[in-house]
Amino acid sequence: MRAILTNFGTLGDIQPFVALAVELKRHGHQPVLAAAPSYRALAQLHDLDFIPVGPDLRAAQSGITQAMMGSPDVVHSAGGMLQLFQPLVESLPRMFEDLRAACRGADVLISGRVQPAARMVHDLTHLPFVTVLVEHSGSGGGGPAFQAAVRGLVNPLREAHGLPPLDNPLVDGLSNQLVLTALSRHVRPPAADLPPHHHTVGYCFLDEPGFTPDAELAAFLAEGEPPVCITFGSMTHADPEALTEALVQATVRSGRRALIQHGWSGLGQRALPSTVRALGQVPHAWLFSRVSCVVHHGGAGTTGAAFRAGVPQVVVPHTYDQFTWGEVVQELGCGGAALPIGELNAERLGDALSTVHARADLQAAAARLGEQLRAEHGTMKARHLLEDLVRRVGLASDSGTENEADADDEGRQQRRRMALKQQRARKVET
Repeated sequence: MRAILTNFGTLGDIQPFVALAVELKRHGHQPVLAAAPSYRALAQLHDLDFIPVGPDLRAAQSGITQAMMGSPDVVHSAGGMLQLFQPLVESLPRMFEDLRAACRGADVLISGRVQPAARMVHDLTHLPFVTVLVEHSGSGGGGPAFQAAVRGLVNPLREAHGLPPLDNPLVDGLSNQLVLTALSRHVRPPAADLPPHHHTVGYCFLDEPGFTPDAELAAFLAEGEPPVCITFGSMTHADPEALTEALVQATVRSGRRALIQHGWSGLGQRALPSTVRALGQVPHAWLFSRVSCVVHHGGAGTTGAAFRAGVPQVVVPHTYDQFTWGEVVQELGCGGAALPIGELNAERLGDALSTVHARADLQAAAARLGEQLRAEHGTMKARHLLEDLVRRVGLASDSGTENEADADDEGRQQRRRMALKQQRARKVET
């Protein structure tokens, strides 16, 4: 089975697809990661085939986030939102063409909801299509202004290719064949009224192969009690130096050692006390299991990694669905009330750190949830459902050819025989 896996966004949006690709490859399939050019190194690290899709829009993503943080009212203006999306409007045609080319000869297209080019490729080619949800989406459509801006982004290109417009592309653009929610049922129980092709499979966690910390980090971890980890990932800040000072003073106030990840803002780029160390990219699966608490922005991937590690959290939401994740953390008893970035100062963060370290109930709830998540096998469940879909509707059809001669027909038939063989083997095992 040749599977194209794609999504748009930051590292947390891409990692679950890499995890699923690794699982597919381990079981004899041919996954290809199709994403922004900046993710080529991530694919190579895991020995995955890679096809670049569209330009690298990291700067544009950062600008959108900064604008929404600085002017929250922009989310209530369709014109303002569409203006923010302008770099995406200009890049979407190229993303679509790159993804359509990547899908030639493929057996299935697997996409996140925020990659609108994927649904267009499916609608034109009838290639079997799977949506993987990795965020806390709720209804998934955002407010009226946001939905209007997304329509303005997506529908002109759909109409240019003879496709009907979508009223709410982030909802109407989901697959009608298979939707996988890559979140734990212990964190977000599935709704009772979901269609039968929707499945909550559990998190698709990505473990970095053979990570070894540098000597300085190893020594810091060994020389005292587990530190706090502070990581804001792809969030950017107008004054990183001032934020770093507040973070450092908060750890001093609470009497905790700390690790501060640089992230996109470059935090911690200054002289630090001996109780604080700054560090670059370190796999969260490795790092979070060695700390006492995680202070983070509330991204879906970071929240899930902290849940899995079984440590309490202090969520500092910036924008998007991060406020919702802050509420979820509190509802599950894995942390106190969220501390929005606009309200963060040394005193408030220091008090929040003191609270999570003093409350045994928060620590126990986090540890219990971590055990439940570590017992789940989200990538394996997702793979089984993907194999079943392709066996039923994909490899037996001429999908993905866009009415062109399919030069990969022999390979397609071979993959179909392999899928059927694997399906029979699984039935024998169970």
